[in-house]
Parts: sequence; C-alpha cells; structure tokens
Amino acid sequence: MGKYIVRNFVDGDEKRIVELFNRVFGNFSGYVPRTVEYWRWCCLERPDVRRDGIFLLFDEESGNLEGYVVAGLSGNIWEFCCIPSLDVALFLLDRAVRYLEDMGVSAVNVNVPEGCDVLNEACRKAGFARVDVHKMFVGVLSFSKLFSILIEDRKNFFCNRFEEKFCVMIRDAPFWVEKALSIDINRDRVNVFEGSIDSPTVLVKTDVKTLSSVLFGVMNPVHAVLRFKMRVKPFWKTPRFVEFLDSVRLRDAWFWPLGDFG
Repeated sequence: MGKYIVRNFVDGDEKRIVELFNRVFGNFSGYVPRTVEYWRWCCLERPDVRRDGIFLLFDEESGNLEGYVVAGLSGNIWEFCCIPSLDVALFLLDRAVRYLEDMGVSAVNVNVPEGCDVLNEACRKAGFARVDVHKMFVGVLSFSKLFSILIEDRKNFFCNRFEEKFCVMIRDAPFWVEKALSIDINRDRVNVFEGSIDSPTVLVKTDVKTLSSVLFGVMNPVHAVLRFKMRVKPFWKTPRFVEFLDSVRLRDAWFWPLGDFG
C-alpha cells in the first residue's frame, strides 16, 4: 500500500474534485460533466453534509488527489470517487463509515457503478450488502439530436462503413418528439435531421419505447426486429439497419452518483 495523506475538504479543493470525478466517471452512460458550481450545490451545500464529513486522499509523494468521499449525516455517502486502486477505495470507505458511526448513524448507504470492479470489491470487503438498484426513467426530447450526439465522435467510422439514407418513422410519439427523422450518410458527411428524406434507401417504422430502449442499450436491435417492434423496408436491408443501430447505441454501464437522485 502506498503512502497517503487524508484530510477534510477546504475551500479551493473543488476544482481538483470535479476533475477527478470527470476523469473517473466520464465513460459511463448517463454521465454529465461535473462543474464546481454543481458540485458545491450537490454536495457541499446539502443540509446533512459537514466539511468534516468530506474526506480527500492524496498521494504523499506526488500530491495528486487520488480519491474523495462525501458522507452525509443522513447515512448517505453522496459521492465516492477514486482512481482504480482497491487500497485507496478501502481507505476512503473505512474513513467515511467510521466518521458516520462516530456521529451516531445506524446505517450507511452508498451507490457505486456496476461496471466498476474496484468500488464494488471495496464495498464487499467493507461488509456492505447489495440491494436493488434505483430505477431511473429516461425521456427523449429529440431523437434527431440524440442520434447526432451519438454519431458525432465517430463520423469517420460511419462515413466509411455506410452509404445509406435511413428514414425512421416513429409511432406513439408525444407532441414534442418528431414523428420522423432521417440520417443521410455518405463518404463525406453524416446529416441527421427531423422529417422524411426524399427517396430513402431504408425505411423503418417503430415506436418511441422501442427506439429509446435500443439506443439506451436496454433492448438488442435484433430482438426489436424479431419481435416486430421494428419493421424495415426493403426487408433485405434489415441486417444493414441492425448493424447501424448496433454501432450507434450506448453500450457503457449506466451510473448516477447518489447525490444526483435527490
């Protein structure tokens, strides 16, 4: 185990805290970049959070912040974040639990991402029991904007892989969601827009729930087609559209820190 320095939060630590948070949790679905202002509101200004319940762990040699934990007197550990080191995770978790026990808290609740082996192992070794995850409901304001965001960082891949004019017709859409969207892909660009494209090479009919479930990684696009939740014309283009959806949909584990729930 390395040598660490642990201390409580002081003003000015916020910048390094949010930088670590963004680095550790940036690859999880549902991730929203932390800002100093949001972190202060979400953690520091909580009625049950005192500064002596916020612990920061630094590497003694480099001075780098390697983890932090925010423990509330309600028994909730609102944020638990560290580099992928079991020693660091256990050290911080132990410090938070001992603090809450000293404050008379009878039960401790912590939320860690399912896809993070280090934090899950630390919780197991610390004696935490696993309970059902919180249920979150995700709504879409605009499927065309969602597709644009999902495609943005991989435009070159889609341009090299596909040359199609996809048109997706959406049933059961609330009034704020477009009834149709189009994705025009060629060697030079990807254009996503609301409405129907002229002469689509692939026409898809589906519903809001199915399209959302596929894009957010809940439903496999193959299953959506086999269950007739998505109908593709011409039928022989079905593998092509399935490949496109499989390339664009979210695959990373979902995670929201406990502090984002309330």
